[in-house]
Amino acid sequence: MNLKLLDILVKDVPTLNKNRPLLDALDVLDKENVESICVNDDGGPIGILSYRDVLSKIGTQRLRAVAPESLYISGFMRPFPVTLSNDSSVRRAAKLMLELSAPSLPVFYGDTFLGLVYKREMLRVVKDSTVAATSVMRRRVPIVRSHERVIHARKLLLDQNLSMIPVVNEDGRPVGIITEREVLKALIEFHKYVPEKFQRARIRHLTISTSMVANVPLLEEEISLGEVTEKILKEGLPGVIFSEPSQPKVIGILTPDEVLDYIVRSLPEEQ
Repeated sequence: MNLKLLDILVKDVPTLNKNRPLLDALDVLDKENVESICVNDDGGPIGILSYRDVLSKIGTQRLRAVAPESLYISGFMRPFPVTLSNDSSVRRAAKLMLELSAPSLPVFYGDTFLGLVYKREMLRVVKDSTVAATSVMRRRVPIVRSHERVIHARKLLLDQNLSMIPVVNEDGRPVGIITEREVLKALIEFHKYVPEKFQRARIRHLTISTSMVANVPLLEEEISLGEVTEKILKEGLPGVIFSEPSQPKVIGILTPDEVLDYIVRSLPEEQ
């Protein structure tokens, strides 16, 4: 764990003006495969926009009558909750990300914006770790089935502060995952094409099967944290599912959040 914060800083970050349409931001998030984008105004960077920022508002009663095309970044972005300096520690960044549920944090050198540190990039800190990944994974995790509603998955993701949830079949065998991105995409499309007067009735028929990501790799217990993080980074995964080799049922998940928690617990204060 010898990497410094500046070693994992992303300098050329996707950036949009706060007055741009929300759908433009969602397109950028999707194409760049990032957790958040930087938002600016005429004076420079002012905040971030993530899938979670949008997901927490898009399903509310207040927005049901508003077409997604009429929404703007300014109504969903969050101002920078805190800023890091160029000499901030990796441990401090990890701790703040967890405390603030922040997918990324800005780094400044004085008044100069240097870039963003992303949760996923923080995985590079443990890329050489030989610690068993199962000792870091989250064991108590909700599961959903493909016939359940997308709005149920949304509630679980938000209430339990998760970025992904395993999807299982009737036998409990993992068949995929549902993430903030897929849930948000489904809800945006729903609000685009279903008139408001029909939404309450039809939302119940919007199921996870239409939005889930299938063919997610299942990992077994004999694998190191470094190997898992390398796989997540190389394949651009939101996380991985762990299962028992003899009985392929979910025993846990590992996402950047679990790695951040491990970093906070493992690194001394000054790092």
